[in-house]
Amino acid sequence: MNLLNIISSCQLLPLATLTSKEQVEPLCKALIKAGLPLIEITLRDERTINILDEFKKYPQIAFGVGTIRTTHQIDKAIEADAKFLITPGFSKKLSHYASSKNILLIPGVQTPSEIIAANEEGHNVLKFFPAELGGGVNKLKSYLSVFSDIKFIPTGGISEENAPNYLKLDNVIAVGASALIPSKLIETESWNEIEDLLTQSKANYLQS
Repeated sequence: MNLLNIISSCQLLPLATLTSKEQVEPLCKALIKAGLPLIEITLRDERTINILDEFKKYPQIAFGVGTIRTTHQIDKAIEADAKFLITPGFSKKLSHYASSKNILLIPGVQTPSEIIAANEEGHNVLKFFPAELGGGVNKLKSYLSVFSDIKFIPTGGISEENAPNYLKLDNVIAVGASALIPSKLIETESWNEIEDLLTQSKANYLQS
């Protein structure tokens, strides 16, 4: 199963920001036990870039790096055996660089112009960000007929209340959500609670 199929199969892409190597093992174990072996580690803290290598110990996790803004960050992600990259916006420079390194990059977009620009560089799976502030379900519905060949991963403001509405759309393959792994639970090392939340979220977020 290729990576995009894994993401589409899971339908939920948890986001987390880690600040120490000691957090990687219990988080990965929680993901595995919850049956959701997929994670986007966001580079929202300067400490995160230096702990990515720890994920090499868990090859069964489809591990990606988000909030990518520089080629240096791409290099560090690749060194850590990341399976995919996500950028908050579209950058032709980063797109070309990731392509030259043969790693999947999912760029962030909002507008039709950004979607066209990303698609011209070969991207047909895009992060719709910030989803709720950017028009939400209604905007993605409006893109269905115009960009019928493009699939989206809406991220930003995704919750168990609105996730099912996104996932019903034909052009949405998954939703990204930091609410799946709250930073407060990471800070308090509440790994069992994280596992329980991930398990329950699979039922709540994926309800039809």
